[in-house]
Amino acid sequence: MMDKNVSAPDSQDLYLPARTVAISIICGILQNKGSLSTQLAKHVGRVSNEHQPKLKEICFGVCRWFPKLNSIALNMLQHPFEEDEYDLYAILLIGLYQLEYMDTPDHAAVNEAVEATKELNQDWAGKLFNAVLRRYLRERDEILASIESMPSVEYVHPKWLVKRIKKLWPDYVESVIDANNSHPPMCLRVNERHVSRETAIELLSEKGIDTEKGIFSPSSLYLKKPISVNQLPNFEVGHFSVQDESAQLAAFLLDLKKGDRVLDACAAPGGKTGHLLEKQDISLTAIELESWRLDKIHENLERLNVTADVICADASDLSSWWNGQQFNKILLDAPCSATGVIRRNPDIKINRKPNDIVSLTNIQKSILEEVWKTLAPGGQLLYATCSILEEENSLQMVHFLESHEDAIEKPLLLPDECGLKVTHGRQLLPQQHGHDGFYYCLLEKSI
Repeated sequence: MMDKNVSAPDSQDLYLPARTVAISIICGILQNKGSLSTQLAKHVGRVSNEHQPKLKEICFGVCRWFPKLNSIALNMLQHPFEEDEYDLYAILLIGLYQLEYMDTPDHAAVNEAVEATKELNQDWAGKLFNAVLRRYLRERDEILASIESMPSVEYVHPKWLVKRIKKLWPDYVESVIDANNSHPPMCLRVNERHVSRETAIELLSEKGIDTEKGIFSPSSLYLKKPISVNQLPNFEVGHFSVQDESAQLAAFLLDLKKGDRVLDACAAPGGKTGHLLEKQDISLTAIELESWRLDKIHENLERLNVTADVICADASDLSSWWNGQQFNKILLDAPCSATGVIRRNPDIKINRKPNDIVSLTNIQKSILEEVWKTLAPGGQLLYATCSILEEENSLQMVHFLESHEDAIEKPLLLPDECGLKVTHGRQLLPQQHGHDGFYYCLLEKSI
């Protein structure tokens, strides 16, 4: 079944080339009209199944290497493109990406860029791109040498983010940058209600799927080679889910008891929601602000054969969803900068700005303040983000604990080597061949 968000061509329509659709997606990202994942969900159905891998490679690649590609382009252009010309700029970025990182023959990459401008009736840009791309082929070493000291080129990250990483994690700059610039590993969560991790390893091995155990989550398995979920045995009946190892820790850290009333305050896409329900027989309420994301939650719950009360609401607006019954446990996986999962969402390198952090910390504070009111005395709230920035994590906890006498920080049941101990909670930094960047802090409400 095709995702409802995917715009598939009518039966009488022809599929479009991957490059044509990639131009639309990258243009939308440059114009900040939605994330890469949102844009792909909207447009991927316009490309035939066999060419969708190429579409994703181009889109993820241009976003992943955008800081460098953008610096190269600006170095060679006399004038930057205006916002209403971002479709043209997308063509140039794709051309540079093909020349720098793909195995597309040089002449083909140049010709495809020129042809793409003709589709937009912008022949003048074709002449420009022909000249720019051919110049890059001739002068590549000199051009790169002239810009190699720029942070955007050296680290392939926005300058502001490089400064933050150097300030916060001076001993881990190279490892964080390398992880962010790499392709993320595919990690599975084994549904231990159905199968043990040891048995799962055997089942996957029988299918020729090589795995490696995660170190910190006892339900995690890393695949040596990414595959389609359709190739996973019993995936359709919930024996496996795709979820990063660091995200899997949430369900273990909450230490659920049978019969607990649990709130998942920011639930989409439902990965942690499903894991909580796999772990224990609980009554779970899942809140999600964006209505279009509810389908994914329901889809995950249905596949896992578990149930929850799923509500579309703003978690910080208690009057819109809370019936006054208090919860024993709360998972608040708060909206954040996602700076710990850049490798999975490389468009962050394009559109995330320093001012966004201020807005996000205010949203986090508001949700935390309100959902805390729904927690029963003696209950626990696990605060989580996929950020590596202290404003969203440990400093958020500093301010909350200072202003709430009934809040007590509890130790996280994690081995010492799992992440870094910070002022409050634990910070996991992204690992190139391991888990994503994540933050956890466990709070208990005094009786």
